[in-house]
Amino acid sequence: MVLSSDEHLEIALKDYNDKVNKLEESGTPEELLDAYINRGCVLSMMEYYVSALSDFDEAAELIDKFEANGVKIDAGTYVKTYVSRGEIQGGDDMRLMAEDYAKAATRLPDLKEDSKYYDRKKIINMCISCTEGLVDEKFPAEIDPFVEKCHSYLIAKEDTWSKNRYVEMVNLRGQASMDLLKPDEAIECFSDAIDAGIKLLEEGKLDDVMSLVFPYVSRGDIEQQEGLLEPYFADRKAAIVLLEELLSANKLDDIKVLVALHQDLANTYLTLNKMKEAEEHLMREVELDVNGAREYIRNFADRHPDKMEPPE
Repeated sequence: MVLSSDEHLEIALKDYNDKVNKLEESGTPEELLDAYINRGCVLSMMEYYVSALSDFDEAAELIDKFEANGVKIDAGTYVKTYVSRGEIQGGDDMRLMAEDYAKAATRLPDLKEDSKYYDRKKIINMCISCTEGLVDEKFPAEIDPFVEKCHSYLIAKEDTWSKNRYVEMVNLRGQASMDLLKPDEAIECFSDAIDAGIKLLEEGKLDDVMSLVFPYVSRGDIEQQEGLLEPYFADRKAAIVLLEELLSANKLDDIKVLVALHQDLANTYLTLNKMKEAEEHLMREVELDVNGAREYIRNFADRHPDKMEPPE
């Protein structure tokens, strides 16, 4: 009989419950620390977040006691504790997440491929996950330790998995630079992601086409803001081509991004009095999203009666 993943987790949780109970009575602090971390991870996977937080809190307290007595904890154990707790911090104030990640970051220089709980791929995935969390929760200035650690394991790697992770990380760094109002840095990152993504796409090895769409759209946003219309148009169209190909292959989960890009191009062309170009994108928008497009056309016509007549 093959057990489901949920059943495996239930069995693992029972085993760790027994182990924690036994170790709390007669185990060593080192053994108990590992048991708290492992049970916390199982509880987190089962989405029992309150209980998982309790275990990671216990682990963090033990780490504090060890280090207060001059015992330096293995970097893998230290990072695993604070990253795992940070991942499940919630509520209105995500500063708790950022604080846990900041603590983990202090030991990243010591984290190696043979550290406890980690190997090369786990380190890379952890760094990308922490960077994504910090960017998503508006802490872009705090990503550098994770970006640098990730980069150190990806630089000059030629395997497909590493190249795809490189595109992910550079995109996140570009988004952080945008959030920090550093457009030149952001453009450099997005250009790097585009170059790497195009090579993977041409080889048929790009994991997610959206990881190439994203830097085209984001770089185009910056170009549009800075009045660089020629490269803006080129990047918008490149993103549209990729999305249209996904749509044709029935692989586009949501057409809203594609509709928005056609609408954005149409709007820009209309403001430049390039009616033929605007019509091309407006008509495609109508095909994709009839109700939304017609409403947009009506609104634009109301605002700019000199440029077009509202549709019937």
